[in-house]
Amino acid sequence: MGMMKIYTQGLIAVATILSAHLPAIATQGTLPAEQRINGKLVWEAFEPQRQILQKSSAVIYTDGKSHVKTVYGVVVSEQGHVLTKASEIEGETTISIRIDGDLFSDVEVVDRDDQWDVAMLKVKSDRVFTPVVLSENDDVQQGNWVISNGSSSRSLRRVRIGVASAVTREIKSASSGVILGVQLGTEEKKSLEIKKVTPESGADKAGMKPGDVLLSAGDVKLKERADLLKTMKGKKPGDSLQVEVLRGKKKIKLDVELMARPGKPRMSRNDQMSGGENSLSKRRDGFSRVLHHDTPLTKSSVGGPVLTLDGACVGMNIARASRVATFAIPARELREIITRMLK
Repeated sequence: MGMMKIYTQGLIAVATILSAHLPAIATQGTLPAEQRINGKLVWEAFEPQRQILQKSSAVIYTDGKSHVKTVYGVVVSEQGHVLTKASEIEGETTISIRIDGDLFSDVEVVDRDDQWDVAMLKVKSDRVFTPVVLSENDDVQQGNWVISNGSSSRSLRRVRIGVASAVTREIKSASSGVILGVQLGTEEKKSLEIKKVTPESGADKAGMKPGDVLLSAGDVKLKERADLLKTMKGKKPGDSLQVEVLRGKKKIKLDVELMARPGKPRMSRNDQMSGGENSLSKRRDGFSRVLHHDTPLTKSSVGGPVLTLDGACVGMNIARASRVATFAIPARELREIITRMLK
């Protein structure tokens, strides 16, 4: 089926719904609840896409009871790998996932990418899951329809509809802090051991590797993580910091270009009027490329797939950025992230 035919069918479906109720709209001055953007008639018009979300998106809970949704996720493998927004589950020890109507409580965090604010989860199950089908198109043109997860019950995913409303572009970080681009160990005795190096970061370009142990930064001998933070205080993105690492039995000195710390933007008055912290994502900037659309979501509705009318996944919702903007990782970058994190 051609793309133009699919788009036309979507337009006809919505137009049919609206035209059938125009007399009522004219009389009442407003749409009844079931006819609004999150109403039953709209859900029915996008039932094929809803079925894909039902099988290939995940609902993630961190409340210990699997009652209150924290965020959504994207099913990316038949083995039960789920990609989600990392900062929304950061520090949580009890994670459960619902895929389709089934709940899974045995879940492992297998990887994390701070640059994109994503975490890879793994459901421990023998079930064969249905991953999303990533689009081969690089970008979505402005004005095209996109479909995301809306509200969710224990058994059903529902849809929210929007359009691609701006060009795919970089969203720079509003934070003034800097980082090396590494993830350190969580155990106290291994707090300076590098567990992960962020791709394309200053640490990656300088040659730092997982397993390296930080010995010094600048002229400071490092005894704990706090020492490293002190050496970076006052520095700006692009500044260089010389570090010494222990790799096996060899000491190596490297010059690392510091990168901007992904941070939480300040709340403007408009942001506060739009729900503030209760509606907008903790991390909503510092992305090298995003698909920008106007689907009305909240911070707990991001993390899931973005679909076109033909059901292809063109991205993953990564941030509710403002009252009128939702950002998604485009399919091209999403494919690279998934491939790397599944290795």
